[in-house]
Amino acid sequence: MEEKLIKVTDLENGLVLKLYDKSRKIAAERWLVCLSARIDIPVNGLLFENDQTVTVDEIKKALGESVLFEQKRDRNFIEDSRKDEVFKEVCVSFLSSSISYLSHPDFAKKFVFKKFKEYVNRRELGIRN
Repeated sequence: MEEKLIKVTDLENGLVLKLYDKSRKIAAERWLVCLSARIDIPVNGLLFENDQTVTVDEIKKALGESVLFEQKRDRNFIEDSRKDEVFKEVCVSFLSSSISYLSHPDFAKKFVFKKFKEYVNRRELGIRN
C-alpha cells in the first residue's frame, strides 16, 4: 500500500505538520500499522537572524533549501478488523505527546541546527551521507 496523506495541521509556529498512513499488509490478515509525521522546514534568514555562529548560506549549502523532520510510529501484527482503530489510536497518541513540542517557536531553529551539527560531525569523520 502506498502512503496516504490523512491530515494537515497548521502549527502555531508557522510550520505545517502532515500525517501519512503508511500501513501495509504483512500477512493474510495482519497489518503493520504505520504513521509518518512530517514537517518541511524551510531554511531562511528568519530562523537565524540573531545567530552569528553560522550563516544561512552555510546551512543551505550543507542541507539544502529545506530540512525534513520525520517521525514514524509503528504497531506490528495488527488484525485486519482492528487496523483503522489502531491507526487512529497511534495518531491521537502522537498528536497528544508531540504537538506542543512541534509547535514551539524555537523548534525549527533547534531542529535545523541539530541536523547541521550532525552534517558537520559526519564530514569531520569523512562520512559523505
